[in-house]
Amino acid sequence: MISTNDSAGRNVMKLYLAFGLIIAAVMMLVGLTMRMAQAQWLSIPPDVFYELLTLHGAGMIIALVVCAMGGLWFLMRRRISLSAPLAVAAWALLMLGVAGVVISVVFGHYAGLYTFLYPLPFIGSWPGWATGVFLIGMMLINIGWMIWCFQILGAVLRAYGGLRGALGWNFVWCPKAFAAAGHEPPPPEAFPAVVAGLDGLITGMVAMLLGVALLVRWIDPRVLIDPLWAKNLTYLYMHALANLIIYMLAAFIYVGLSYVTKREYHTSKVFVIAWWSSLVFILTNYFHHLYMDVSSQPQILQYFGELSSYLTAIPVTAVTVFGALMLVWRSRTRWTLGAVFMYSGLIGWVVGGIGAEIDASVPFNLHLHNTLWVPAHFHTYLLGGCLLFVMGWVFLLLESRSEHSTSKLMRSLIFTLSFGGMVVFLLGFYFGGATGVPRRYDTQPLPGPLIAQFATIGVIIMLLGFTLAFFEGLRLRSGFSADRMLWPQNLRDDIS
Repeated sequence: MISTNDSAGRNVMKLYLAFGLIIAAVMMLVGLTMRMAQAQWLSIPPDVFYELLTLHGAGMIIALVVCAMGGLWFLMRRRISLSAPLAVAAWALLMLGVAGVVISVVFGHYAGLYTFLYPLPFIGSWPGWATGVFLIGMMLINIGWMIWCFQILGAVLRAYGGLRGALGWNFVWCPKAFAAAGHEPPPPEAFPAVVAGLDGLITGMVAMLLGVALLVRWIDPRVLIDPLWAKNLTYLYMHALANLIIYMLAAFIYVGLSYVTKREYHTSKVFVIAWWSSLVFILTNYFHHLYMDVSSQPQILQYFGELSSYLTAIPVTAVTVFGALMLVWRSRTRWTLGAVFMYSGLIGWVVGGIGAEIDASVPFNLHLHNTLWVPAHFHTYLLGGCLLFVMGWVFLLLESRSEHSTSKLMRSLIFTLSFGGMVVFLLGFYFGGATGVPRRYDTQPLPGPLIAQFATIGVIIMLLGFTLAFFEGLRLRSGFSADRMLWPQNLRDDIS
């Protein structure tokens, strides 16, 4: 049963989305600053560059995680019981953690990045307190994340009859008995919730273990930590968290595109099995970051990790993209800004996934992994996929209640600037990686500066498109009608 009158749930979603998008906007400006420095159009000291890089990396991941958490929480609250005060408490811890990260970077000049290699955080030029504040900030973020995971996983398991029910086990293996009993499988958006909740808790506990160990090392420098152990745990957590963003946002596709096409996205056996695979692959696909450590740990982990890196991008992506294509096919979809952003995000997901698959291949990895190819693929699926999903979601919400509509000219202008600028910006990373330009360098060797100049122009064009989208969103908001319900309530209600 879908709830149709839930102001508390809507307010929680708006809280998460608003702060997530604000952080993302600030981080894009930070990213523009760094690209301008690499293009030699702006002069900033190397230490400041790495402070900005630390802030940008951690901030953008956190921003998109917060957006995904808010949207998925709201979608599940329409169907199951979720506590709004507990969700707000999780948000508060996330924001406290964000404040800690900002303080450590802005005032403490911490520049060890968020996917650091131990013992780098303890041997930098910044004061020791900055390292401690950064670690505490990241742990607060993780605690907020784990509270959210506990809540949503527990609620899903209670609502759908435990783990077997939530995963659709009997729906797949005992279909006749399942149907005869009058049961129905969980809705599509429930599978991102259970995967995020379960894998989020596993990786969250790993992160807490690492965080406590690093804090002990910070308090007592005599304590020694195995660098390879720390590296495994760091990448297990951060790589899984980055992956979970797009898996959580897949729920926007399942509900959002169903709304604009007036077609239901059904739970099928293939769909369920695809999500089963993601439970394992999300936790094991980080090993392509450890190919240089193949002689230092069991090789079976490296083989399994490479296989997971290949397979993780296929099942859920395939069923989601194919399902989206089938929803849109001959549906007479009204291509509002929300629908355009959401559908375009599928391109970024697929292209970014292909870039990741190439990097996970050992012969390519040897040449590409320490180049701009890596930021190329993850910027593609985070910026060109995740952020567009979030923007599509927000605009569908605005369009559902506004008496105003976006003109065809404005819609075309926003999309052309946003998507066109984004393509130019992302191609700068891909061309840089293909020509061997190293990543994480404040001053790049040729042809890095020239490529960065074109990429910077792309960023400026993209941000101009996003700015127009922001003001168009404000215009739509000014036309809200009290008589129109906030989407998504009934998938068969017209947008117009």
